[in-house]
Amino acid sequence: MSYLASTTCAADGTITTFVLDGEDLTPKATSPIGKGVSAMAVDHSGRRAYVSLKEPTGVATIDLDQQSGTWTTSSHRELPSHPSYLRVSDDGGLLLGADYGAGLGLVWPIQDDGSLGEPTDRISFERLHCVIQHDQFVYFVSLGEDLVACYRLTEDGQLEALADHTVACPAGSGPRHAITSTDGRNLYVVTEFSGEVLRFARDPKSGQIELVQQVTAHATDRGLKHSVIDEDPLENHYIWGADLHLAGPEGRWLLVSERTESTLAVLPVADDGTLADAVSLAEVSTQPRGFVVTPDEQHALVPGEKAAVLQLWRVDDRGRLAKVSEVPNEAGANWARITQP
Repeated sequence: MSYLASTTCAADGTITTFVLDGEDLTPKATSPIGKGVSAMAVDHSGRRAYVSLKEPTGVATIDLDQQSGTWTTSSHRELPSHPSYLRVSDDGGLLLGADYGAGLGLVWPIQDDGSLGEPTDRISFERLHCVIQHDQFVYFVSLGEDLVACYRLTEDGQLEALADHTVACPAGSGPRHAITSTDGRNLYVVTEFSGEVLRFARDPKSGQIELVQQVTAHATDRGLKHSVIDEDPLENHYIWGADLHLAGPEGRWLLVSERTESTLAVLPVADDGTLADAVSLAEVSTQPRGFVVTPDEQHALVPGEKAAVLQLWRVDDRGRLAKVSEVPNEAGANWARITQP
């Protein structure tokens, strides 16, 4: 089965589209969208998405022509800053956003034409970097305050704080992106500054989480130092963790990217969600900020912010990574998403 894959390319202000057919990756189209295009959330139809822009600042609604592979802008929601993460709610009626610069978590209603209405609710924490949903629960990750904020999302787009609605991460770790396990009993967070994965045990009924494990997810033999907020990670050779996704049958592997050494680590995941030390580490597209696991759960599509290519990597049954395809890409690619055929 073939799919369309898209990458946002901030430096060129474009979205590039590719056909993914097994392990064959073929460029299809390049669409001009706007300066600094980055975070991308595809809706449930696979033919509409929401992207963050620096100019004009805000969130654009874009529509896909599946035959040509081109994206076109249908509306724009102006904001004082550009969100670092976007997610369409499970019911498809809301867009959730984490705005790093403004320190805001936002909920917008999605109108019938795909445009965004006035926010139904908002929260505030320093340097919010991610928002995810599992069932009726929503989790915002604050890099600036080293915490995960936990809410129940109502049908009308309100955020109701849980009893223990802020859960601390290790001080100075810089929590960045998060995902939940399929069964909802674990929540995983990659840290930007310490290059770890934090595992939180999660109660599916209450939505509450508890930090239970920390596992290293970066190259430990290359002299990387713990990052310091607002200092240049490349100039100082600091750890620069970025993104994470589950792969393999029933989420057997956790893949984690680190940008300074441009690596993708593979951590085994036990049946109960416990993590083990990385079993493999591969050098991938230069500065891999965001990546995505393909629908077959056996491959990762990895763009790089400083790479002129898009790579496809296979994860074998022992957790080893092998590059199987590489094609040209536009500049500043920082996000990847896949739509249905």
